[in-house]
Amino acid sequence: MKKILIADEIDLCGVSNLPVNKFTVKTHFGISNEQILKTYTDFDVLVIRSIRKLNRDFLSKANFSLIATCSKGTDHIDIAFADTKGIKIINADDSNNISAAEHTLALILSIFKKINFSDKLVRQNKFSFYDYERNEVYGKSIGIIGFGKVGSYAGKLCKAFGMKVYANDTDINVRNKNKKIEFRSLNFILKNCDIISVHIPLNKKNTKFISEEKIKSIKSNTVFINTSRGDVIDEKYLFKALKNKKIKYAGLDVFSNEPNVFSGFGGLDNVLLTNHIAGKTTESRKKISENIFKNIKNIYGKTKYRS
Repeated sequence: MKKILIADEIDLCGVSNLPVNKFTVKTHFGISNEQILKTYTDFDVLVIRSIRKLNRDFLSKANFSLIATCSKGTDHIDIAFADTKGIKIINADDSNNISAAEHTLALILSIFKKINFSDKLVRQNKFSFYDYERNEVYGKSIGIIGFGKVGSYAGKLCKAFGMKVYANDTDINVRNKNKKIEFRSLNFILKNCDIISVHIPLNKKNTKFISEEKIKSIKSNTVFINTSRGDVIDEKYLFKALKNKKIKYAGLDVFSNEPNVFSGFGGLDNVLLTNHIAGKTTESRKKISENIFKNIKNIYGKTKYRS
């Protein structure tokens, strides 16, 4: 009988995938890492979300054979150290792609149509004020940096709106899988596209990948979108570029020091901010739960891990 601890609040629909004669499940939403180590020493599986950080200190004391994170990203876990401990890490790699891609498009449309600004006008009884710029996305060029599951679906949505889609990805398999997409150099995308959207994972190689130097290459009338991770961008320099109108507008769903967002962004009128919700919808939560627990069942059905 394998024992599973669910430490963060998730949709529990996937638990029904587990055979009751092989798994027992305990939920303790919001428990601290210290309490986990103290109370659940005999549990095999830990289920978490990306809001929980599992560093080397935690992992060195943990007895879990498997940790499942209900998120696409895994940067909140010291995976390299977990591997040395024999702890397997699984994530929800293909459960929230549609939600994240749709949110990317929602940010783009909201910015081009000035949805938030128009909403304020109506609430302030300024219905007849139209003296502000609004634009079509049709015919605009978008450069998608990272053309994996989220980036490629975002590209499909953008093509449906009549945008010209360019992609950049270093993975040859991604390029071979998307033969009909025009792949261009990063330099081309930064210097030429009307919209730039970032969809790369956060790791050591990608930390501040969109550096000060790269931000300086972006043309001034560009809309910049990030729904991946805050630390893939030099956030402070992006703020500076937006403040000085070196970049026209940005739509940001992720930040470097969540939940403590850099306060400077709140003072800008050319940035649209959302609170890391791109991949978090009712539908994606259910898909994540179903896939995570299905994978847990399959792992213990096929492979022996330490007890």
